[in-house]
Amino acid sequence: MKYGLCVAVSVLCLAGCNKGPTVELKNASGNQVSNAVTRSGVMTSGSMIEPGLWQSKVTVLEMNVPGMPPQYAEKMKQSMAEHRNEGRKHCVTEADVKKPKEDFFGADKSCRYGHFTMGGGKIDIQMVCREENMTQTTNMAGTYTPTSYSMDMSSNGSGPQNGMTMKMHIDAQRVGECTGKDD
Repeated sequence: MKYGLCVAVSVLCLAGCNKGPTVELKNASGNQVSNAVTRSGVMTSGSMIEPGLWQSKVTVLEMNVPGMPPQYAEKMKQSMAEHRNEGRKHCVTEADVKKPKEDFFGADKSCRYGHFTMGGGKIDIQMVCREENMTQTTNMAGTYTPTSYSMDMSSNGSGPQNGMTMKMHIDAQRVGECTGKDD
């Protein structure tokens, strides 16, 4: 009986660890997402990313650009293979974490979020951008901790270029403090 009670209490405590602020929106602008994230406290909950110097590595898994001459496509694939293991550093400030700007999540005024779900260490986003006679749909899903994140992303375009597609994976981790020199 005591063992069963201990297991039940442990499960409830672990379930409680995954609770916390979340944001769930559909058909929202970048500004609406930014405001909802700020109001929810998800960015300042202690489970969101820490400010500091972050290094990210992007691995392009697939890229298809219909109509691109084969020699350019081959050069692009070769360049991606050569730079596969290179990381890029960027600074995430305390202000970025406490009050994200409208473009913090990558949306500009031509874009809307089909859905935006964030909280409990998980993120799932669909963003649709429309300009003139082109539409680009981007899906992102992954996990995050205060010091790392991992995300899969796919993007499909339609319009005059007739269907560019891309799939990539992003891994990032906090590598130190921002210095102003290397960020």
